[in-house]
Amino acid sequence: MSDEIKVSISCLTYKHGKYLRQALDSMLMQKTRFAYEIIVHDDASADNTAAIIREYAKRYSNIVKPILQTENQYSKNVSITHKFILPAARGKYIAYCEGDDYWTDPYKLQKQVDFLEKHPEYIATTHECWEVDENGKMLSSRYFYGYRKRGVYTLETHQKKRLLFGQTATLMHRKEAIELNDPEVADKYGKIKATGDVKKAMLISIRGDTYCFEEVMSHHRRIYSGGDSWSAQLSKINVNRFVFDECLAMEDFAREVMGVKLNYSKLLILYTTIALGKTILKPDKDKWDNFIYMCSMFPSKTYIVVKIILTLIKYPFLVLTTRVSGLRHRLLYGKASI
Repeated sequence: MSDEIKVSISCLTYKHGKYLRQALDSMLMQKTRFAYEIIVHDDASADNTAAIIREYAKRYSNIVKPILQTENQYSKNVSITHKFILPAARGKYIAYCEGDDYWTDPYKLQKQVDFLEKHPEYIATTHECWEVDENGKMLSSRYFYGYRKRGVYTLETHQKKRLLFGQTATLMHRKEAIELNDPEVADKYGKIKATGDVKKAMLISIRGDTYCFEEVMSHHRRIYSGGDSWSAQLSKINVNRFVFDECLAMEDFAREVMGVKLNYSKLLILYTTIALGKTILKPDKDKWDNFIYMCSMFPSKTYIVVKIILTLIKYPFLVLTTRVSGLRHRLLYGKASI
């Protein structure tokens, strides 16, 4: 096996002390024909996360590379990936596993590298994953929100069907897929008001196609207690309005900074329609105000009314397709993934 680092694994942590050992062990169990490194970045956690990172860095000094912050960088709108991870990464490929998720397949890295080596036409790969709760119990009633079809995820797919090609811990891409060599551009990227995985999906999709494996090779942990996880944060906000604004912010960045015209209109209509449905089912002033705001972003009242009606007609079929797809994956992979 060559000593040259082929894959750099980005592990972002924040108050993940309860779960971090499982995450790191799942990375260290990888069976590969190449060398890899694990860059673990802690964003000034107040729990024992940093201590665990130091422990693993001491035990696996040739693999685990710690970056420990004394001040929280996320709160400063810093792109941690571009400011800290990429400059430290020595690999040709970048893979991800945040401190509360974990991988389940010991050959995950090898499979993804083999594919990218054989297929230079693709810039990234993802795969299927399953969700578990904070105690590791399978959430069989919930099915991941990313791109569910095996095959190619393109810029068109990103704009019209799904913002995400997969959950963060499923992604591996060529290093150049997300490089932003201009510090000012990296700074603007960090300030986009969108979640890190969605911004990354946008950037990668602009630069190339992603191949999606149907294999389940990781588990994503949904944590609603404690208040610090993204799942917990999303449970307290209007998600449709948030994702709506994400799309607008990314359109602005792509146009102004990258000279690329993105068009999320199909998804924006869908989020607006869902917002209307939730307002009707459980009316309150905040929901109504958000719905009116979303409508105001479209060119005309007639346009949005017609589009909402058409989306309402199609929506039951979209829900049915999603549930059938989820049932199929549970039948194929559920038992093997537990």
